[in-house]
Amino acid sequence: MDAGLYRAAREGNIEDLIQNKDHLESQLTPTNNTVLHVAAQFGHIQCVMEVLNTCPSMYRMVNSGGDTALHIAAREGQSTILRALVEYANALDEELEDGVGTAKDMLRMANAVGDTALHEAVRNHHPVAVQLLTREDPEFCHPANCVEETPLYLAAERGYVGLVFVILETCSAPAYGGPGCRTALHSAVIHNHEGSFGSLQGCTKKLLDWKGGLAREADLQAWTPLHYAAQFGHLSRVRELLNTDKSVGYLTDKDDKKTALHLAASRGHVDVMQELISHCPDCWEIVDGRGRNILHLAVKNHKKRAIKFILQDFSLSSLINQKDIDGNTPLHLLAASDCYAPLLVNHPKVDRMAFNKESLTPLDMVYSDGYTGLLWDSTKRSLINAGAVLGQRDVARSDNDELATKEKYHLHDKVLPAEIRRAANTNLIVAALIATATFSAGFTIPGGYNSSNGRDQGMATLTRKAAFKAFVVTDALALISSIAAACSYSVVARDSDRIVLLKHDTIGYLLLIFAMGAMVLAFVTGFYAVLADSSGLAVTLCIMGCFPFLINHFFQRKVW
Repeated sequence: MDAGLYRAAREGNIEDLIQNKDHLESQLTPTNNTVLHVAAQFGHIQCVMEVLNTCPSMYRMVNSGGDTALHIAAREGQSTILRALVEYANALDEELEDGVGTAKDMLRMANAVGDTALHEAVRNHHPVAVQLLTREDPEFCHPANCVEETPLYLAAERGYVGLVFVILETCSAPAYGGPGCRTALHSAVIHNHEGSFGSLQGCTKKLLDWKGGLAREADLQAWTPLHYAAQFGHLSRVRELLNTDKSVGYLTDKDDKKTALHLAASRGHVDVMQELISHCPDCWEIVDGRGRNILHLAVKNHKKRAIKFILQDFSLSSLINQKDIDGNTPLHLLAASDCYAPLLVNHPKVDRMAFNKESLTPLDMVYSDGYTGLLWDSTKRSLINAGAVLGQRDVARSDNDELATKEKYHLHDKVLPAEIRRAANTNLIVAALIATATFSAGFTIPGGYNSSNGRDQGMATLTRKAAFKAFVVTDALALISSIAAACSYSVVARDSDRIVLLKHDTIGYLLLIFAMGAMVLAFVTGFYAVLADSSGLAVTLCIMGCFPFLINHFFQRKVW
């Protein structure tokens, strides 16, 4: 395109456009944009009208991407240009062969990737443009583009609830599909922005009010919107879907035959599980494609809150000993994993002597699967303490399994003690440092000693203060605990039995944590004793002294 002509279209210089009006159609940019495209992009309405009056056919010309000037204006949100283009098209008297008007034909034109002007307006969130385009052609369904996106789906996916409302209230029968056979309702449920964009809650409700059957429509995996709501733990979405159609709580997917309740149990979303069961009180009876119930899935995925919820609900007690297609009860799955759930092991209704199809009890599973480590030992110990025994149905195979298990553990029995000793050596240094620091603090006490002659000579000057007494006690506790931890770690250094190592390493760790806490308290109380007259500073130090406990509590909860 001529540089002067392009500059005139970009800057809205009508005079230069008029001077070059004889060859406007032949002037194109590298991407085949016409002068009308450029003027529409930059929002120069007078230039647009001048070009249309000069070259009436230019409104239908497309660039290399298949975009008309209407696409460009919709993408940029130039609502004035959109209105002018539509009015101009309506003013033309010509009719296409199929009887569709010129304006509607322009509105329905798709570019190279199948986007109409409404796609562009929705994607770039231009509400005025969306209102104009939908009101001009309300009967059009606005179908999907080349990647199966409809304008309604895009609006729901991006959380543009206002645009969803406009499309639903203006168009008589808009298309609502998306990629993977998902619907706009799938998208609204998946992209739940309730925390940041509370309006999306209205989006889901609006879609359900518009077409309640969307709640039952499934995607390529046969997942309904309720499946996704349960998977992601969107409680509000679950409630809205169930209030519309309770039967969706019984629908299963294509591959694993899982209901929404199965997914909620697998993810540990207890609040969603409660909502599903309250609306569909018998949906917990459904098993998945492998014959597993919700307790199986909660155990398999180590969801302890879900396990606790199921075990505490008396109406769900029949799930405790139910077997899957392999004959495994939830306790079998617990024994074969590294999940530690004593609540299930010690439940009064659990069958600890149940056999699966391989004639194995849960305790047999503990030995046969070869798990090791603290959780393995804890699970084995809790099963034995609860009364679980070996099945002994196939003694010959049991002997072979025992031999194989010993071979598995042979290397582990060498590796694990070495790892424990390395960790113990580090903790032993920490214990020694705490002992040294607290020992020194015991003789360099806060406030010093009384140097005046008399019977109090050599006594601590702050002896009568409560904070000083607390300092002495906590400092002594820190010293004693650190020395005890060092003694426990010394056993780790010389013993070779794995169980003994684990036991003493755990004891040493707990003593070390206690010593650290006591040392912090000694620090706080010692400073408080000498800063009692400055209450603000003393209280500030006390508050700061609580930070290590809060941080440790936070990380301990994360770990466990």
